[in-house]
Amino acid sequence: MRNAERGEGKLGLFVMLLILAAAIFVLVKVVPPRINAYEFKDWMGEYARTDCWNRSPEQMKQDLVAKAHRLNLPLTEKDVTIERRGSTVSIGAKFDMPVDLKVYKLVLHYDFSQQAEHY
Repeated sequence: MRNAERGEGKLGLFVMLLILAAAIFVLVKVVPPRINAYEFKDWMGEYARTDCWNRSPEQMKQDLVAKAHRLNLPLTEKDVTIERRGSTVSIGAKFDMPVDLKVYKLVLHYDFSQQAEHY
């Protein structure tokens, strides 16, 4: 009777290790792009408050796209909107980032907007 009970716990351990490995794989694939996207959002807010006042909208778009490319984000100039009204500037960036999880293609949607006033 004892010999039949000896291996019962190994299947559960194997399943748990597979689940843990899958969770780690998903985290490694999803977390870095999300961190980069939110780093871009923070930078975009700082840019709106400080750096954009002496630049044309085209230069601003180029700056935003260049920063996004340094962070490996799929942003193009057509994904960026810039609007100036008096002393207020509004910057928007909308893009989708595909993440290949081998068995499923996850698409992360981002729609960031920042607004700042210059006094």
